[in-house]
Amino acid sequence: MNRDERHLKLLSKIQIIYGIANLFVSYYYYEALFILVHEYRKMLEQSRPELEVALLLGFGFVLLLIGIAILFCIILTGQSLAQHQNYTFCLIVAAAECLIFPIGTIIGISTIWVLRRDSVKTLFATPEGESGIG
Repeated sequence: MNRDERHLKLLSKIQIIYGIANLFVSYYYYEALFILVHEYRKMLEQSRPELEVALLLGFGFVLLLIGIAILFCIILTGQSLAQHQNYTFCLIVAAAECLIFPIGTIIGISTIWVLRRDSVKTLFATPEGESGIG
């Protein structure tokens, strides 16, 4: 196993673990947040119309769904890195992952750094059956 394959395998494991760990953290964070929503709704209804309160809470829910979708993309990137598939998808998710400061930034930059190598691009371009391994 050469250096590029080792790096891709390591990044794959890191991406998957990071995505799953963030799913659990997000679940507990939003579970606590939803407990507080009832009190927040009462406080907001005293000073704002009910439609505005519903829009604020709906916007928060949409952000939750976007966050979960991003975490699933991170997990899919980990699987794609291990299988040497979906080069462009991996690169885009790694760039988006850089916005998740600080750990996501480190993982995203590392992934981009490895993916930009010409030898790694060749690994992604070569079908698995023709790699000579097996």
